[in-house]
Amino acid sequence: MTFSSLTQFAYMYNSSDLTKLSRRLGSYASWAIWSYENEKDVAIINRSKAELHSDFVFIGLNISASLNNIPWSNFHGGRHDRKLKYACNDTILRGSYMTDLFKGVPEVNSNKLRHLLTQKVIDENVDLFNREMELIKLKPESQFIILGSLSAEYYHRYFRQERRNTVICHHHHSWYGISDREWVNLLWNKLGINRKFADITDKYKKAV
Repeated sequence: MTFSSLTQFAYMYNSSDLTKLSRRLGSYASWAIWSYENEKDVAIINRSKAELHSDFVFIGLNISASLNNIPWSNFHGGRHDRKLKYACNDTILRGSYMTDLFKGVPEVNSNKLRHLLTQKVIDENVDLFNREMELIKLKPESQFIILGSLSAEYYHRYFRQERRNTVICHHHHSWYGISDREWVNLLWNKLGINRKFADITDKYKKAV
């Protein structure tokens, strides 16, 4: 039994659904599933459709660089994406949906990003986020995990709207002021996940 099947008893997305989702969302979003051997291998997502779900939705701010038109490549292979992999791949978070608030706005400096976010850009992305949540079949009990204080600020100001979903705010995974172990354990503590960090990382050492 997979981790996500603890709360799911049927495919949430069939092959046709996933094809449509990839066409509509794949250029900026992804799912919390990683290969043990190759973090950048997004082919595992299509092979793992039974494990995909919207029980948890991870939300970042924006991409730091172009994704080169590779579907579902966001959050897979970036400099700090291993923290997400360690936190999710062997827990109930496996298969969660992952996205950014602002699509198609590559900028690594969040302070510079503020100056790019006109009201028009914000409104367009709020509309896109609303459609996105419909497409992934967001549920009232789905929980949002928001990465970074600026993401949380913009989410609560513009994107939350009338949603009553539980929101968990956490450090952005690119923050240098915290170790991988600390970042993962803090997130697990917020979600009541009881795992040993070393048990998770050992799996990746053995796979190399």
